Amino acid sequence: MKKLTLIIIVLIGVISCVGNKLKNERALFIQKLEAFNFLSKYHHQLHIMIGEDEGDGNQALEQFRQGIISINNFELIPIKKALNKIDYYNGPESENVLKLDYLVDYYQSGLSMQIEAMLRGYGYLNVVPMDSALILYDRVSN
Repeated sequence: MKKLTLIIIVLIGVISCVGNKLKNERALFIQKLEAFNFLSKYHHQLHIMIGEDEGDGNQALEQFRQGIISINNFELIPIKKALNKIDYYNGPESENVLKLDYLVDYYQSGLSMQIEAMLRGYGYLNVVPMDSALILYDRVSN
């Protein structure tokens, strides 16, 4: 009887750990996907700030600031830190604006690779459409 009770307790512990792992991994996946989508949405503002696209650099900086303030995502900490170094927009040649653009370019690429890697770990080997990545994750991770 004691052995049966012990086995049941161990099984419950193992099952709950596996469930928590998947929940934690899913939360991590969501954070990466939200950060990627944020950077995709606001990348145009960076191109305005560095002079690659037409537009008002001051307005683009303010839009980027307001966007990043509205999202609480630990994946975006380096972006927020780099953005905080820009006190005001002083033209496309601003060193800190260029550094932010470089960071976003590489960071967004890295997030894309991490998202695809997590799906590949479950055997999904096709190109990942980011607008349905979470649906794919939920399907392949179960």
